[in-house]
Amino acid sequence: MSRGLNKAIENREHQGNYTRVVNPPQLGTAEEWLEPSFWQKQNAVVGQSKGRNVVWFVTDGAREFVLRHYYRGGLPGKLITDQFIYTGVENTRSMAEFNLLLHLADQGLPVPRPVAARVERRGLIYRASLLIERIAGARDIFQLVCAAPLPMKTWEHIGSMLAAFHHAGVYHSDLNCHNILWQDQNDIAKPWLIDFDRCELRRSGVWKAANIARLRRSFEKELRLQPSFYWQEGDWQALLKGYEQG
Repeated sequence: MSRGLNKAIENREHQGNYTRVVNPPQLGTAEEWLEPSFWQKQNAVVGQSKGRNVVWFVTDGAREFVLRHYYRGGLPGKLITDQFIYTGVENTRSMAEFNLLLHLADQGLPVPRPVAARVERRGLIYRASLLIERIAGARDIFQLVCAAPLPMKTWEHIGSMLAAFHHAGVYHSDLNCHNILWQDQNDIAKPWLIDFDRCELRRSGVWKAANIARLRRSFEKELRLQPSFYWQEGDWQALLKGYEQG
């Protein structure tokens, strides 16, 4: 992971819209990068996630990116799907995640590189979108464990990675088996952590143990729900071993 990504940040403001960019795509403009329709017109959509809130996978020919619009969850999300209260540009969901990813990447932690963030403000309300680099050759741990058991060393590497984030004071608000990726491409085999919406930096405390417990619950939940899910206690102990040694 290269360092010093924050040296090339560009901020733009136009008619209440804010855009922050670093290491931009080779196609289009800042106003277009965060619009799925732009990539569709370029025939540059290489995939999309399934579910209620679509995530787009796009390419400029040299790199692949993940484009995500921010939506509300729970009961509020059924009434106001993608609108949030504006209290300052740095407090918005997209800018906060963009800034945190920049910081973590600069620390050498395995996170996707941010590319662009946008805030569309209308009075006290805003909408937000984020564009990040896609991690080549990576699949989430949930998918992998549904298909086959993972080697103990893989679990240890995951635990060691999580320890590195906790040593850096990173609280992940949604730590689960869907947000941990394993990259296996060419000579690279390593874990990554994704989805830093509403995550933050904290001082050391009991939240670390609670964070790890949350991850365990996500594995236990999928073990109950999935017809095939190759996860067992020994895997968890290997993860804890890597975490404790990390």
